[in-house]
This record gives sequence, C-alpha cells and structure tokens, in this order.
Amino acid sequence: MKKIEEQLDAIEEVLTQLVKKISAAEEQNKNQKVTPDDRISSMLTEINTQLKKQPSGQLLTAQINGLQKSIETISQQSQVSHHHHFDLQSRGFIISAAILLIVSAISVGIAVTNSGENSRLHAMDVKYRMIRQVNPEIAAWTDSIYYHNPELAEQETAKREAHELVVKDAEALLKQKQQETKNAQILLKKLKKD
Repeated sequence: MKKIEEQLDAIEEVLTQLVKKISAAEEQNKNQKVTPDDRISSMLTEINTQLKKQPSGQLLTAQINGLQKSIETISQQSQVSHHHHFDLQSRGFIISAAILLIVSAISVGIAVTNSGENSRLHAMDVKYRMIRQVNPEIAAWTDSIYYHNPELAEQETAKREAHELVVKDAEALLKQKQQETKNAQILLKKLKKD
C-alpha cells in the first residue's frame, strides 16, 4: 500500500510540474507570439525522462507523446498569413468613410458661415443699441413699425434705401456737372483773354 501511495505521490508531483511548465509555456506563447515547438518539445522530453524513471510512468509517457504530437499539429495549423487589400467587401467601408468626410466638411463650412453671420448680427445689435441711446424716439418709431408689420417695415426700408441711392447718385451727378461748368467757365475766360 505504501508503494502505491509513493507512486501516486510521484505521479502527482510529475503532473504538477507538467501543468506548471505547460502553463508557463502558454504564457510565454501569449506574450512572445512565437511558435513554441522547440520549447515544448524540450520540456516534454524532460518530462518523459523523469517519467521513465518512475515505474508507473510509462502510461503517462504514452499520453505525453500523444499530447506532443497534438501540439505540433496545432502549431502548424495556427500559422495564419494576413493579406490587407481592398476588395468588393471593403467598398461599403470606403463609401461610409467618404460620406463621413463630406458631412464633416459641410458641418465645418456651416459652422464658419454661422460664425460670420453671428459676428455681423452682433455688430448690428451694437449699432442699434447705440442709436437707441442717442435718439430713443427714432428707435421707438422703428420698433413700433417693425413689430406692427414686419413685411411693411422691410418694404419701407428698401424703398428708403433706394431713394437714398437715387439722391446720392443725383448729388454726385450735380457735383460732376458743376465741376464741368466751372471748367467750361475757366476755359471761356482763357479764350476771351487771348
């Protein structure tokens, strides 16, 4: 009975060493991404030699040899080569990326435009507030017209702006004609002197 217990203890000891070495090999394989054929083979041969020393280790030796063959076939099968290329399956990804870029560019354009418009509106707000401080009657008059009928206020503003442009053009034309008249009078005086 003691002999069997000693053999079982020896087998347990060998198995724990085997488990420790295999888990260490798995950790190294995960960390290094290298095929573990040589390391595992050397460990398995070392375990085989230790098991051959034990009288009941021949059964385990056969199992370990089978395990070694399985590991060798797995490592040969697990080598995968990756080919990176564009094909018909990646067309959707490319189209999606292009659409996202276009949408992003449009969003940036709209943001820039809105920023400029906000700056312009802020400037108009400051100008209107200045007019309200200087001449509150005119500001009240414009507010009452605009809030009563905004379309009529817009039409009235366009009409007044057009009238102002016509007046400025007429003044410019008048100044031009006055200058031409002055030049003609100077020329006439020169001609009379000669």
